[in-house]
Amino acid sequence: MDTPGPERPLLSTIYGGCASRINRRGLIGCGLLLPVAAKAAWPAEEDLLARALKAAGGRDRLARVKALSWAGHARVPTPTTTLELEVETRVEPFLRARSRSWISGRPETARTLLIEPEGGFVERGGTRTPLPARQVAHERQQHGLYGYMLLAQAPTRVEGDRLVARKAGLPPVRFRMEGDYLVAADYAVTSPDSDATIAQQILLEGEFRDKGVRWPQTITILHDNKPYFELDLTDFTVELA
Repeated sequence: MDTPGPERPLLSTIYGGCASRINRRGLIGCGLLLPVAAKAAWPAEEDLLARALKAAGGRDRLARVKALSWAGHARVPTPTTTLELEVETRVEPFLRARSRSWISGRPETARTLLIEPEGGFVERGGTRTPLPARQVAHERQQHGLYGYMLLAQAPTRVEGDRLVARKAGLPPVRFRMEGDYLVAADYAVTSPDSDATIAQQILLEGEFRDKGVRWPQTITILHDNKPYFELDLTDFTVELA
């Protein structure tokens, strides 16, 4: 997340919410987010991944995604206020990311976060500044979530009622499903400024579709069951290889 304000460190770019988010947030905080209550039991475990892949656009199409781009409105709670941001992001899954963000109504605060295979940088006012190694690792892991969400670009398997994806060099992610769709995830990342690990809960809501790929309109990141970063997308596009 790239947050222009001084109150928070650089953050990674993700989405925000609607009314249904409130109920999910309470449930995830208690560990009670369950798959579709209307169904007496899950179908065979091996069907879960196939259903999720089909609902998201199909394995072959998802494997062809070269880049994801979006624009949106972000909210970043701080101890004294909530930063309202505008965000424009392009992600090449597991490879690179570019995210430009600025405080709403103040384009002069714009800065761009760059994550490249060789490192990470922040650009502001024509000046590029390298990020510390811990910050690069944190941002690379945060942006890795988007590749994981495609399901077909990293090894993914069924474990109980979850889809678990693992890729070398990144923490694993555990997705929760509701019906055929991903609705939440548990994803622990390294801290940007210490050796600590940050346990994150991620909520996925709403829908955009482009070129047959389904993507959430809203993603909320929770730390200690409290909102940490929210982004509501206003535009979404897919580039296929």
